[in-house]
Amino acid sequence: MVQRAGHSVAVVGMGVLILLLAGCGGSGVAQSQLSVIPRVVAEPALANRLTSNLDRWVAETVAEPDVVSATLLFDMPREQLHYAGAQGLANPQTGEALTSAYPFRVASISKIFTATVVLQLVEEGYFSLDTPLSRLLDNTLLPPGYTLDDLHVINGVKSGGRITVRQLLQHTAGLRDYLADTPTVQDGNGLFAQMLSEVVSNSGRGLASRQWDGRALLAHYLSTGLGRNALAAPGRQFEYSDTHYLLLGLVVERATGQSLTSQYRARIFNRLGMAHTWHESFETGRGAIAHHFYTLSAGNYLDITATPLSMSGAWASGALVSTGDDLLRFFRALMQGELFRERATLQQMRQASAASPNYGLGLQRAVVNGREVWGHAGFWGTLMLYDPAKDAYLVMSVNQANRDMYKEATGVLTATQNAGF
Repeated sequence: MVQRAGHSVAVVGMGVLILLLAGCGGSGVAQSQLSVIPRVVAEPALANRLTSNLDRWVAETVAEPDVVSATLLFDMPREQLHYAGAQGLANPQTGEALTSAYPFRVASISKIFTATVVLQLVEEGYFSLDTPLSRLLDNTLLPPGYTLDDLHVINGVKSGGRITVRQLLQHTAGLRDYLADTPTVQDGNGLFAQMLSEVVSNSGRGLASRQWDGRALLAHYLSTGLGRNALAAPGRQFEYSDTHYLLLGLVVERATGQSLTSQYRARIFNRLGMAHTWHESFETGRGAIAHHFYTLSAGNYLDITATPLSMSGAWASGALVSTGDDLLRFFRALMQGELFRERATLQQMRQASAASPNYGLGLQRAVVNGREVWGHAGFWGTLMLYDPAKDAYLVMSVNQANRDMYKEATGVLTATQNAGF
């Protein structure tokens, strides 16, 4: 196997490991695209320092042995300053360079989009935040022999029908994660691990290449016993779970009578002119997807984009593809209240609780370098943040699964602070 910078890269396809001729390190990478557009040049020295510092962050990140590419957007509307940078390879097999306009899988950043649609429906009177599932869904969505109450069982007590929209949005419903958990342990060996194993062992046949929808995912959740071992009573504590957003996707479809995909498109994508964003596996793609990688073992990385792994399994919780520009367009509109009728809705979205101190209604809260920020990280090495105090937006991707993206954000925001912003 070709070795480079102390690591190797494997592409899995048709059950055969194919060696990447281009390594994952930063040396010898394709051209980068880096630019700062200072629309107000009152202090050009600040813009120059910002350019230099963020250029350095992108280059140093791509130089790391497990990173193939990186995209970074930093935007300060108040200062009328915008930085867009990208470096590395969008496709190591062809040598195609990444640009800041290249689409990538955003993973759990998708949850903000799902939450936005749900909150729009709340404003329109379809249901309230405290409406229970018993009034929104019914047993016809479930496999034979199951009821809504079977969604949540703890110590023999069934509570599925009492779970509320608010609890789902805030991850306080106590449900196990259908993508990550096994029935009795939060061990990362759930559906996604099974799909990944099939990609490596049998060319992705079976679960890995299956076209999932909301009902099929819910049937998987129940039939595997995940519902029989809830993590906590509804409303009691924060437990991050893709199952919460799976149920929200079903709520959207049942309330509107239309697909979740159509709701994303009509309410957000088309409304904002997000021409390079789509719901992967559920509508036609709008461009090539930047390759991203998953660590199989030390120094051995699986090129996920080159495999038959279906993203439909992440349906309402993580199946969107977008670009940095489109994500920035969306997040600016959201944080400015343009997607809601009432300003109070955005305030609720950014309101944590005793049970969930660092997660509002679809938005993660974090303190980075002493600054409170709101946004969301994604499994494929993605992050989107807003700093209210600075009116600053950050969108980034390193296209490597399981990265600590808040650590990456710390580096970026340190670079901006050192530049004087």
